[in-house]
Amino acid sequence: MSGVGLAALLFGLAASAGEAPAPAASPAPSSASTAPAVVLDRIAAVVGDDVVLESEIKKLAGVGYLPRNPGETDGAYRERILAARVVEVLRDQQLRKTGGLEPKREEVEARVAALEERVVKERGETLDTILARAGATREELAAFVKRGMALESFVKERLSPAIKTTDAELRAYYDGPFHEEARARGLATVPPYEDVAEQIREVVRQRKLNVEIERWTEQLRSQTRVLIYRR
Repeated sequence: MSGVGLAALLFGLAASAGEAPAPAASPAPSSASTAPAVVLDRIAAVVGDDVVLESEIKKLAGVGYLPRNPGETDGAYRERILAARVVEVLRDQQLRKTGGLEPKREEVEARVAALEERVVKERGETLDTILARAGATREELAAFVKRGMALESFVKERLSPAIKTTDAELRAYYDGPFHEEARARGLATVPPYEDVAEQIREVVRQRKLNVEIERWTEQLRSQTRVLIYRR
């Protein structure tokens, strides 16, 4: 959903840190009714011209869209979900300008199945029970997953071509982190560099890609007006 003006007309705003709370929306005048206004939803964040609704954040948290960190409170988990959703919106704004690849149906289904397996194991309940409590449907869950996968593909497609690795970087990783991890796992011997060079190349490349993704995301954030509304 986009258009701050439309959202402000329909939904009440919660107070933002450092900002005065916005008034709740008023219903259209009616001579037949004087019932008090009812807030149907609230705005969790505004990213440029796009709005993130509180109901969506509650659903994403309720279905366990992101793995929960050990000991993480409900409030901290919600804030992390919201931060991730803001990042998705920033990237989606770029995706809309250029277009991207649609994930295959079987790939989406596999990702949904993996999510279902994780949350069912974590909570000891069926997915249908979890979805019902979150006020979400299987179709919405699949849409959340599909959206995330499309953005992942777009980001990699955009940034991967610029990621290069050198033999010196691979050797440094082999002599450092690779050996340290082998020792931590209790391995008595470490494979020769030549046997694992391509595996190391992928690891180093992915690490460099992650750094570039973070840099690009921060650049998008600096160019976009982002408001986070506190509950």
